[in-house]
Amino acid sequence: MSDRKQIGRLQEKPLGAYLVEAGLITPTQLNMALKEQKDPEKRLGQILVAKGWVKQPTIEYLMAKVVLPERKVGKELFHLDENNSKNLVDRVSTQSHSKLPVCELRFHLSAAKTVRFLLALVFGLIFISLLVQFSLYYLPNYPMRDTVLVPLFNVDGEQNFPALYSCLALLFCAAILATITHEKKVMGDRYTRYWGALAVIFLFLSLDEILSLHEKTLEPVRTALQTGGIFYFAWVIPASVLVVVFALVFLRFLAHLPTGTRNLFVMAGTIYLAGALGMEMISGYYADLYGTESIQYIILVTIEELLEMLGIIVFIYTLLSYMSKYIKGINLQVSASIHDKKFKISV
Repeated sequence: MSDRKQIGRLQEKPLGAYLVEAGLITPTQLNMALKEQKDPEKRLGQILVAKGWVKQPTIEYLMAKVVLPERKVGKELFHLDENNSKNLVDRVSTQSHSKLPVCELRFHLSAAKTVRFLLALVFGLIFISLLVQFSLYYLPNYPMRDTVLVPLFNVDGEQNFPALYSCLALLFCAAILATITHEKKVMGDRYTRYWGALAVIFLFLSLDEILSLHEKTLEPVRTALQTGGIFYFAWVIPASVLVVVFALVFLRFLAHLPTGTRNLFVMAGTIYLAGALGMEMISGYYADLYGTESIQYIILVTIEELLEMLGIIVFIYTLLSYMSKYIKGINLQVSASIHDKKFKISV
């Protein structure tokens, strides 16, 4: 394509094309909006905003930072001679790529495939944990059982493979939530701060999982409150209070979510809390009466950890599904220039 044709395209390029390139709307949504644009006085942006596909601040930002600057430079090109046009076209192209995400390489995360992978991983960890725990009680001693296998694979242990998995799963949730927060901020969404708060909460939970921070509060709280029975693991008391506070603070945020997403949020939270608090209280009651050195206690804590892991998997599925439906154009672009040769990596 000649420079002049490329310049002409810069001048004629409509707002809808920019929105599609940025991943803010789909081509289907653009076509639907254009069909509704029968009244010449009704702007495309007004239709998109009315349908809730794009926020008005997003359109204003795109117009001010990308569309109008490109059109201005395009007009300038027509007043230059063709010998100088090529250099300016390169500048426009570079400027355009620096402002709009250009997807050359894509990494696709399927919610269903991710869940299948995580389920296989979780049930594999649960199976190995039960295997080594049962061998502890029902099989003769064998090499590395007490020193390696049980410490590394016990789901109720600390700083081992199951704990590492749980830490990474929670960290993955935090990363997805942070990505959604960024996109919501760009779109001017009023609930951006709630998404950001969730990202911080899950980052803390991931650190707690690998460092066992809540375990360090167990003895001080138990001693201070003289607890026993279902509150034998006394950290569940402050944790329950925090859950109630969380529910009250995030009630409005939860209500604004699409029905399917909201239901999955509630399901994930219910499963996770059934393990983290519900089964923790049951296993605490058992431990207070009979101690922790029995196969019955091992089964109780295994069910507890399994519920926590399944709750997080449901939450990951919820977030990925939400992103695929309501968040578009999430790209990462890295550019470099060496000796006037431009290299771009876009994801």
